[in-house]
Amino acid sequence: MAKMRAGREDRRVTYTKSAIKDALLELMKERNFEKLSISKVCEAAQITRTTFYSHYDTLNQVLDELIDEAFEVAEYSSTTLSMSLPQRLHYLLQFDTVEALREHNSDLPTCQRIADMPKYRILFQDRTLSEYIKNKLFRMMKPSVIPELMEYCCISQTEAERFFRYMLAGSYEVNSSLNWIKNDEWFVSRLAILRMETAGIETIRAANVKKKGT
Repeated sequence: MAKMRAGREDRRVTYTKSAIKDALLELMKERNFEKLSISKVCEAAQITRTTFYSHYDTLNQVLDELIDEAFEVAEYSSTTLSMSLPQRLHYLLQFDTVEALREHNSDLPTCQRIADMPKYRILFQDRTLSEYIKNKLFRMMKPSVIPELMEYCCISQTEAERFFRYMLAGSYEVNSSLNWIKNDEWFVSRLAILRMETAGIETIRAANVKKKGT
């Protein structure tokens, strides 16, 4: 009996939190996140403020869960998850036309596919959230990407972090300028950035390997 009650409560919590997140996404179609309030979200979700505060303390917590969900969906659908960042860049470099790269969209890094689902795209189209999301993505990807760059490029942790911030911020801004819509222009830009990133890590690696050898 207790298990059945717990199950009903779990479903109720899941339903309520989903209603809150869906309401936030729907409202963001009309105004930026920074202009929204808990009261507006509660009204759209048809819940009371008391109900909201039983699940979240702030709207930022709701936003964080949505970003986490988008990241998990993108990561789950990745076909190159087992590859390191340098390996993935070299692998993708063989798809040197818009058509070929589009066919291998699932091979792109998670941060390049995170807005593929229309449900979450509105988060990334809100320019007032750009810095917040970039910093969150950096923290989420740092544990895996930074050691990979350190090892491959023979650089320090500080250098790897700066290099990755540069790559992440640059790609994010290009995506934002194209409104996160993957049309031909997006894939043309992605190809150019891919070549630049690959050439960059290879140049850094070659210089450091040579330095170590002398």
